[in-house]
Amino acid sequence: MSGINKVIFWSYARGTLQYDILCALILIFIFATPRQFFQDWTVISNPHQFAFGEDIVNTFDQYGNPVFNISAQLVPASQDASAVKNAALTQLQKTLNRQVSIADIKPILDENGQTIGYSIWLGQENSSIF
Repeated sequence: MSGINKVIFWSYARGTLQYDILCALILIFIFATPRQFFQDWTVISNPHQFAFGEDIVNTFDQYGNPVFNISAQLVPASQDASAVKNAALTQLQKTLNRQVSIADIKPILDENGQTIGYSIWLGQENSSIF
């Protein structure tokens, strides 16, 4: 029981074998545990994601594909889907400093149903940017 207490209360001196083993176990847990274990998936259509002043948020969908969320402040309001797509494409190319293609684009709505941004999936040839 005293061994368990020493591990829980971290009472091993620095530089001892036990201390090094505990540190190694912690690092192995951090880097080897799959993300699905914690069910820690980003919410790609979170209406509060632009609250910290970021206009473009890089995230991933439930399948691990990269998704860029662009604030509606960067894309002029338009009823025409192609105009929204072209404006978003221009903003992404300016930000990423490279040519990209958009595979899919969906609006991000707040609690009142207002469009506050757009989720953008890049084309297959651009999916490994980050």
